[in-house]
Amino acid sequence: MRKLLNNPWVVAALAVAAIAFVGFSLVPTTKVPSFVATAEPEAQAVTELPTSDTPHVSAQDALKQLPRATVTRDPFATHATTELVQEVEQKQEPDFVDTVHLSGIWTQNGATFVLINEHVRCVGESVGRLQIESASQDGIWLTHWKGRSFLELGKSFVLKTPARQSGNLSTTLIP
Repeated sequence: MRKLLNNPWVVAALAVAAIAFVGFSLVPTTKVPSFVATAEPEAQAVTELPTSDTPHVSAQDALKQLPRATVTRDPFATHATTELVQEVEQKQEPDFVDTVHLSGIWTQNGATFVLINEHVRCVGESVGRLQIESASQDGIWLTHWKGRSFLELGKSFVLKTPARQSGNLSTTLIP
């Protein structure tokens, strides 16, 4: 192969062929045959060649006359899935998220205080949907709708509560 590409006559012939193909593809065509498909009951579609009565249309005009799709859709999603996603997106409210960051714990005059989200809190107080159950020097116990969680000093805890759907009184979890 290298021997052929090192030969200037072979390279010149390939260059002339490439230029001819590009030039031929750029030449405008004025006559585009239009085929009419007719379906027969037990046979395949039959195509008819244009007759002298059929007007000739340029390729550009034929492309301009094609109908355009007005609705764009995801080619990887099925039709039913797209409708379901749109319904869920329209009907659902955003989830409630409570974030707690424990920065400090100290005891003063027999009472234990904690520094949560840059606010001083006592045992028994609520932070959003979380309640401070108890505190020690290692961390605090938080009570929430899912149960209990231990939060260590310097760590954060995030509780995600699904929003209620409109018209439904029960909380629904959506995966």
